[in-house]
Amino acid sequence: MHNGAKYTADALEAVIIGLQDKGYELVPISQLIYKDKYHMKADGTQVSGE
Repeated sequence: MHNGAKYTADALEAVIIGLQDKGYELVPISQLIYKDKYHMKADGTQVSGE
């Protein structure tokens, strides 16, 4: 949703409500990143450091 397209801001509320109605929970990215014993590869994937 960060592409700056002309109608992104207009559609955002409908997208969020539609996802929530389907049972999705929107959370900050920081809640999705593993922190302990993982590291981030250059391609953005997380891998175990063990």
